Amino acid sequence: MNRGQCHHCFFGLFPRTPCGIVVVVAGLSLLSATAAPAPRLEVPLTTYDFGWRDAAETVTNRFVLRNTGTADLHLRSIQTSCGCTRAEPTSRVIAPGAETILEVHLALRGLQGQQRKAVSVLSNDPKTPNLTLWIQGEARAAVCLEPSAFSFGRLPPDTPPATAMIRLGGYLTTATITNAVSDNPAFPVSLGADGRSLLLAPPTLSTPGAHRATITVTLSCADRAPLSLPVYAWMEDLLRIHPPVLTYRANQKTAALAPRTIIVKRGTAPQFQITAVRVEGASGEASFETRPDGTVHVQVPAIGTNTVTPGAALVIVTDLPERPEWRVPIRVQK
Repeated sequence: MNRGQCHHCFFGLFPRTPCGIVVVVAGLSLLSATAAPAPRLEVPLTTYDFGWRDAAETVTNRFVLRNTGTADLHLRSIQTSCGCTRAEPTSRVIAPGAETILEVHLALRGLQGQQRKAVSVLSNDPKTPNLTLWIQGEARAAVCLEPSAFSFGRLPPDTPPATAMIRLGGYLTTATITNAVSDNPAFPVSLGADGRSLLLAPPTLSTPGAHRATITVTLSCADRAPLSLPVYAWMEDLLRIHPPVLTYRANQKTAALAPRTIIVKRGTAPQFQITAVRVEGASGEASFETRPDGTVHVQVPAIGTNTVTPGAALVIVTDLPERPEWRVPIRVQK
């Protein structure tokens, strides 16, 4: 076979065109593209369910990451959905046909109930560049207070709230409460007759505003630390003023400051009227408008931060004999 015959035989395998060789080049390019090496990430188990564990434990699972492709698999980033979860692979580069371990730790301390946390694996896999793994289950406390915190909310002026009951929960049902102490005498507490509950009497508050207490609960189990119960209540004032403080940033200029609005509503006062408003310790004149719903909107002008002196305030003058003047502090944040 001479050179011309060989050439003719070879090109006879492909459809002929006027150029003859164009189809051959396209075919070779296609073969080259399909044969390009690429990594492929596969995980036999993408979700780990740990059932239930004590809320003081840390759950650990070892996910297997495999490269079933034909090029090195690079784990570019491992991201978790919360700070209670951390994950780190044994290796960041997986050769074709090899595997590595991604160890995931979920700290259950402070968690309660059903949990489902995500771990995102970002890699150079062209088909699955972001693969999500899951670790899920239930965190159960051996002993806990239900609810874990309690609020009496806003106390009405005439009708005190009912006594609240806090129960001892958790899977350790043999535990009982031996003592409970409040760090604020305005929030009295006593033990329930069943030994697994607390009775919170209505707080006795003497001044308006927010009031808090922490109740320390001692358990019958010597190996269990005392539990803490935050308690909150708000005593209503004659008026409600929002916001209670006017705050400006120190880097703002007078031209950049927008006027502010203070809303005044009735609290325990049966009725009220605002007779005057003024700005003390800063530049500007304030004004007010009584709305049909009984609220009063106080307009505070733009205030230059360089004009604010210590003790500056918006003064609201009312017809209430118990408290004729109300001060809204004006402060500058540095």
